[in-house]
Amino acid sequence: MSGGLVLVRRRALGDVVLLGAVTAALDAPATVVTDPRYVELAQRLVGVGHAVPWGSARPEGRVVDLQRSMQTLWAFPFAARVRKHSVARRLRVRGWGRGRPPVTALYGRAVGVVPREPPWFVLPEIERHTLALIPGASTPLKAASAETLVEVGRRWSGRTLVLGGPGEADLVAHVTSRISGAEALVEHGFARTLLRLASVGVAVGGDSGLLHLARACGASVVALAGPTHPDDGFLVGSRLSVVQRSLSCRPCTLHRATTCRVGGRPCMELAVRAIWAAVCEAWCALGHPH
Repeated sequence: MSGGLVLVRRRALGDVVLLGAVTAALDAPATVVTDPRYVELAQRLVGVGHAVPWGSARPEGRVVDLQRSMQTLWAFPFAARVRKHSVARRLRVRGWGRGRPPVTALYGRAVGVVPREPPWFVLPEIERHTLALIPGASTPLKAASAETLVEVGRRWSGRTLVLGGPGEADLVAHVTSRISGAEALVEHGFARTLLRLASVGVAVGGDSGLLHLARACGASVVALAGPTHPDDGFLVGSRLSVVQRSLSCRPCTLHRATTCRVGGRPCMELAVRAIWAAVCEAWCALGHPH
């Protein structure tokens, strides 16, 4: 591998998936440097020619660092870098300002392209008749209420898929067991998950990597925004609805905070009727009857 564009994004799942917004807009295939867990997934993004694991031989070419951490600064000292708007993020967390631009726009500016809308994966063209429920997240604060997802799943009359990642098997099983006919899928990789997401019309969950992956695969998404906020730049684009409560204590977290500062996660006490209305609206927008 030599020459060409090299994009560095080590983690996390949602951030790696959002690379698709820029790789799909490139004139020539790019090389992606990412954590080993995401190499196979990054390789499948439209516009990616190669994906290599972090820590292996450094590929040659014009490097754009979309992680901008101490590790990537050290490994690629002469790379172009994404501007994170960190001050704007922190001001928004404290209740001031309007946050930062969409992450896909930040990626696009750093790379020099106009971001594309999903889908960012080439998947089988099959009927999108499934509702996906995603109960987990990278931190418990962001996770959707399992009880809320169960109620949404019970109202759905079609196929239901409950998705999870490593360490979420018990949570997924709990939700699945309470919805008649629901299927569970938990895997350490992404091959089966991508295949099943090809049939998902609408996905519901908190701010999680799997929710971003569902959108990247072409599903409509109903995002349950709690401690994070749309102004943080992750919940963007068309075919995406946000259900949230406007509480004075939010947004309250950056990165991986694990405790609610007021207790009880009131930001995730979202009305089932509001979530269901968003699901129905997304489903009808796909051309299906109510």
